[in-house]
Amino acid sequence: MIFATFFGSCLCIALIVASLGTTHWVDARARRLSNPLESEGRISFGLFEGHKELNYAYGWRLHDLSIKAGTHPARRWAWCGTAAQLAVALAASAGACILAALGSAAKTRCSPRPLLICNGAVVLFTLGAMAVWLTEFFLRLQHNVMSDEDLANTWTSDMTADLGLSFWLVVASSIAAFVNNVCILIAATDGRDADTIAPALEEKVNGAIMLY
Repeated sequence: MIFATFFGSCLCIALIVASLGTTHWVDARARRLSNPLESEGRISFGLFEGHKELNYAYGWRLHDLSIKAGTHPARRWAWCGTAAQLAVALAASAGACILAALGSAAKTRCSPRPLLICNGAVVLFTLGAMAVWLTEFFLRLQHNVMSDEDLANTWTSDMTADLGLSFWLVVASSIAAFVNNVCILIAATDGRDADTIAPALEEKVNGAIMLY
């Protein structure tokens, strides 16, 4: 059961890395208030970069969004807080992965506490990252992901933004880490039961031998 959490931790690592590396934390649509029927826009971005496609009725124009260029729609505290907590969760997942491998290879039963702490940290920091991003989403991004220049050109994205796949990958990693902890607790309970039953069984066998 403990070795199964090794794969769960590997899954957490893959999900967190994928969420950090993809550009679909938010997906939104846009239109021009001055020309809503012929204009259209598509915006997708991750924690660090993304892209924006705008059609003014005479063809699509692609614009890159990035932290470095200062064109990212999210505020600094939001992407910094989210990324920092995901980095800690990633490190905790790596630690849980190593501990699960070592615990499975050990000849003696190891304490489950370090594994529980690592997986608990993954759950805690992924939930923290989700909380920070959801705060930014509901306070700002849900209402506007356009630049000041776009707003001046009567573009709007009000109430068209949705949480993208990248965000839900973090949710999945949190669930995987929680399942890991459930498996660890079940394995620890089974181990305690085995330790209780084994001496009693050995005592009965020894008594039967003496009687024989």
